[in-house]
Amino acid sequence: MAKTLSSICFTTLLLVVLLISAGIPKSEATCTKYLGEAILAYPCKESYCEAKCAESYHESCRGECEDHDHHHGVHLTNDHDDHCHCYGRY
Repeated sequence: MAKTLSSICFTTLLLVVLLISAGIPKSEATCTKYLGEAILAYPCKESYCEAKCAESYHESCRGECEDHDHHHGVHLTNDHDDHCHCYGRY
């Protein structure tokens, strides 16, 4: 009887741990839905990018700087704008 009870407790505990651990990656990894772009003045910084995305898209949870200059990072003018790609949760 004690062995059966111990086995049931272990199985229950194992299921609880598996359910909790399965929920953690889902909550962290769902910020992949592309919402659109926000424009920032050069140079783009990640913290500014995230703030601009949050301002432009209320459901935004992440922003990444994306340089749209196709000259390998060489900026030909001082008024070059960088784009910020904004992402949200599904």
